[in-house]
Amino acid sequence: MKTVIYSTLLFTMMSFSPTAWSQLYVDGGKTRHRFAQMHIGMEMKTFSIQGQNQSLSLNGEWTESRFTGPAEAKIIMGGTHFWGHADFYISFPVFRIGNKQFTSGVETAARIFPWAIKKDKIRPFAGFGHLPVRFKQGGGANAIRQKLFITTGLSYQKGNHLIDLNVSYLTGPSLEYYYATNYKTNTQLPPISVGIGYRYLFDTTISAEETWQSGRTKIVTDTLAKRKKLDGFTVSAGPSVAFHLTRSDRMKKEFAYLDRHGTSQVFADLGLGYYWHKPDLQVNLAYRSTKAEQSAFDYSQSIKRKSLALESYIFFADYHGFAPFAGLAAGLEWLNVAEKSKGTEVASGQFRGIKPGLIFGWDIRPNRIQSFYLRTNLRWFPNLKVNMPDGGNVNLDQLEVNFIQLVVFPGRMF
Repeated sequence: MKTVIYSTLLFTMMSFSPTAWSQLYVDGGKTRHRFAQMHIGMEMKTFSIQGQNQSLSLNGEWTESRFTGPAEAKIIMGGTHFWGHADFYISFPVFRIGNKQFTSGVETAARIFPWAIKKDKIRPFAGFGHLPVRFKQGGGANAIRQKLFITTGLSYQKGNHLIDLNVSYLTGPSLEYYYATNYKTNTQLPPISVGIGYRYLFDTTISAEETWQSGRTKIVTDTLAKRKKLDGFTVSAGPSVAFHLTRSDRMKKEFAYLDRHGTSQVFADLGLGYYWHKPDLQVNLAYRSTKAEQSAFDYSQSIKRKSLALESYIFFADYHGFAPFAGLAAGLEWLNVAEKSKGTEVASGQFRGIKPGLIFGWDIRPNRIQSFYLRTNLRWFPNLKVNMPDGGNVNLDQLEVNFIQLVVFPGRMF
């Protein structure tokens, strides 16, 4: 959670920089410097239709009961793209009011606007996204499921302020849940949520548009490139979350009631690298430390991972400042699994070694001479696992999502 707070403060300070005031992208045409705008804000959301679960009556019989989700407040960070026709964002829950039996996690989504966002205009949107949801009852597991959702609503922009009303539908709103170590049934989750959101729009690149259009940016870029002044070290930081992709056969067979891990806690993605302007190549040393815990009926499992990865990736396109990249990584992994029964450790396993991985993502870079960029990283390290003393193993395959990372070129700042 500290990472979310630090990121929020960072983006807030950036919004008050001289170049950050929001510019309406349609005023000056579809230029690369108006391709995207950043935003930060908050959203209140509640699941409006009840779910259905099981409860144990006083006479020992299982009966059906209903429940609702709490009202949740989330911090939103993201950006509008394609000159107001799309909004990509991530939202972090910060507090909840009401029943916490059913809650949601870090939301990642995209909204499409058939008619571009425009000041003093109401605009409809439709979209989709990914949302981890959690359900817990009594001493059972904190069951996490990775769900897709579809959404629609209306947005209205006034000045730099974007307000929206939205409704979303959770696909596959059911899960198999253990209400006891030997008793399971399907639980129906609340499928529909309604929300109201606020975003503050700001821009960090519009001031460079005039020099780009006049050709001065190209002259400076070519001159600095010949002198190797655009090569240099990079420092990066941003909030991330890891999604667990598979569950081990050992856990399915021996501890089915414990459920499976869904997401890690929010963690910091820190990097130190070097960039070559030609051939548009980045080498980066990325450090991440993740943790995930699961417990049910006095049994618990804790997973800790520390990774120091050497990455190399190349940017292979540039669409109006939207620059995707892809590459390979080799991670030095420290993996630990500990299991406890009634607070006493009963099993543990470790792995120390190097594992290969893939990395892909994109930068928002209106030109090639800025001292900082915004980057999105997605990493996948397959075949991460820890062998346990009983001969089984715990799979730790994860997809890491670093939606917004600030990348700074210290050498370009001076």
